[in-house]
Amino acid sequence: MLAAALAAGIPLPHSCRAGRCATCKAHLVSGEIAYPGGVLPPGIVASEAARGEVLLCQARPRSDLRIRARVVSGTADLAAAIHAELERIDALPLAALRVRVRIVGGEFPARPGQFVDLGHPSGYFERLPVIRADAGSLDLEAGNDGSVFREWLDSAPAPGSMLELRGPFDRLR
Repeated sequence: MLAAALAAGIPLPHSCRAGRCATCKAHLVSGEIAYPGGVLPPGIVASEAARGEVLLCQARPRSDLRIRARVVSGTADLAAAIHAELERIDALPLAALRVRVRIVGGEFPARPGQFVDLGHPSGYFERLPVIRADAGSLDLEAGNDGSVFREWLDSAPAPGSMLELRGPFDRLR
């Protein structure tokens, strides 16, 4: 549900996208959802689910839905986009990935410890931490969280793929 809302331009709060942080928790007003494997993710307990609370990053719609969610201000996330070229993807410990991108056509003032939104070719943006920055390139870390973006990275996109960067940001969300 979260990915669909973000793709539609609806700014919803989120962070880990793996069902752990509960930042995306919302109230299900009507409709039915299910979670992968039929089990509650770690970010929600049975009593919350019984009250109609859902984790948007993990919930899968099973009918038309109405939800009540906090909407976050999108102004900080609407930073101008700059083009970047995928240079390489390397494995890191704990199944994370290092994503190296080369900045194309300008400067991008990000530094380690900040975050950037890296655009998936479908238009979906994933916020990733900067782990290295030098003149003209960035190394970003993509966790093993099952996100749409991580699935794309795992499909081994070709070096030279063009992406977009937004930011930098001083917090995850």
